[in-house]
Amino acid sequence: MSAVLNQEKKRTGRTPRPPERRQVLSPAQSRTLIGVAFRVPGVLLAIITTVVLVTLVSVNSELTGTFGAIAGLWFAVHLVPLSIAGTSLGVFPLLPTLVVAAVVVRRIARTMTETTTRRDCAWIVGAAVLGPLVVTALALAVAADASAAIGLSSPHALVAFAWVAGVHAVSAGIGVCVGTWNSDAVAERVPTWIGEIVTPTIRAASVLVAGGGAIVLVAMIASWSTMEMLLESGNGFVGFLGLTVLSVLYLPNVVLGSLAVAVGSSSHIGDVTVSLFQSVGGPVPPLPILSVLPEGAAQTAWMLMLIVPICAGILLGRECARRSVDVHYALSSVWLGAAVIGLCALVLGFAAGGNLGTFGTVQVTVWSFGLLVFAWLAVVGSIAAAVTVWRGGSKELPVPDVAPAGAVAVAAIGPPVVHEERAVDAEVVEEPDMVEAAPAVVDQPADDPAEDIVDAEVVEVPDDEQTSDEVDTETAATPDGDDKP
Repeated sequence: MSAVLNQEKKRTGRTPRPPERRQVLSPAQSRTLIGVAFRVPGVLLAIITTVVLVTLVSVNSELTGTFGAIAGLWFAVHLVPLSIAGTSLGVFPLLPTLVVAAVVVRRIARTMTETTTRRDCAWIVGAAVLGPLVVTALALAVAADASAAIGLSSPHALVAFAWVAGVHAVSAGIGVCVGTWNSDAVAERVPTWIGEIVTPTIRAASVLVAGGGAIVLVAMIASWSTMEMLLESGNGFVGFLGLTVLSVLYLPNVVLGSLAVAVGSSSHIGDVTVSLFQSVGGPVPPLPILSVLPEGAAQTAWMLMLIVPICAGILLGRECARRSVDVHYALSSVWLGAAVIGLCALVLGFAAGGNLGTFGTVQVTVWSFGLLVFAWLAVVGSIAAAVTVWRGGSKELPVPDVAPAGAVAVAAIGPPVVHEERAVDAEVVEEPDMVEAAPAVVDQPADDPAEDIVDAEVVEVPDDEQTSDEVDTETAATPDGDDKP
């Protein structure tokens, strides 16, 4: 008995096993996050290294400052302000930044699947930001070490981390939205009318960008002689190629400045100011793309640039009205789309500005740029949407078709089936020994189609009792739906 009691004590005193800990990430998820974190920065560093080496070799320069130049280009791509030989440089071309952002968006969107949860999205966005921050920390150390060789001062760490994190966080967020937009979870939470304004908003923004590009193209054609003179100042093929590449890289900045002028705001390059109402001259950098700046005072013909925001507003209003059921939804869609485009204009206008050494500050008037873009699109788009709805161009709600009682009965019965001994809708045929009688259809209320079912009997009539004017057919339907012969 004591042995049994001791055994029970041993069982009750046994230490329970701790529960198995759940893995935070599976091996497949870890590999995916590592790819998201370091693939785009790795490819970007490879491209930057190639450009630096080709540039240094083409100008017969020493390779002592290679690592410092690579770090400097990493900061320039992410719009981090730099100081080179005591000269501040805060205006960088937007084209490389936009390309990097587009690549990140595509990469993140392809990572999303139908089974991706919020937790997975958070991990992916965190990895997309953490990888570039690690590279930025290394670039800061390299820039501090190479400051004596090439005169590059290491930028402020917090500013560098903020710009890099901002570029990749915004790009990763857009990628998550693009990748999960068609999922069932998003479709359940987002109203239908909000999802339908994405296409009109993108088209209106495309009209604005195309209009700004058209303005720059016309200005380039008008000042082609000045552009050729600036290109020839490169002193050889290498200088010509370098100025051309720089002009292409700064093209989005110039298009953004022309768009700011088109909506009524102003652009500044040091002492130079350009707007629809005035033009103030001054010294500018010898960059060929800057030949689009006007050489004289403001002219009345510049008011034609207002066509760009007006066309974008009309397109936004018409597209929103055609996708909405009434004017209230159309106006809400127009104002929301205009707010999104205005916010994007404000952010891009802020990113495109900065200091340019002795020339001063290069910028657009950011607050008026974003506000005027929103105002033009909202006002013109609202008018266009109201007119479109008034003319009957809005989407109509589906109206269910109300079928008549007879059609409901036929639909319930189905198509007539012909048998050898019974036929529906048969004609009376005179035969020597048999007459087939046509069934009599009794009208019933529309709310009970089953009562319209009619049974017809074929009655054999002797030859001597058959008449040519009438046929005996007995068909009756009781109120409760039972048929009696």
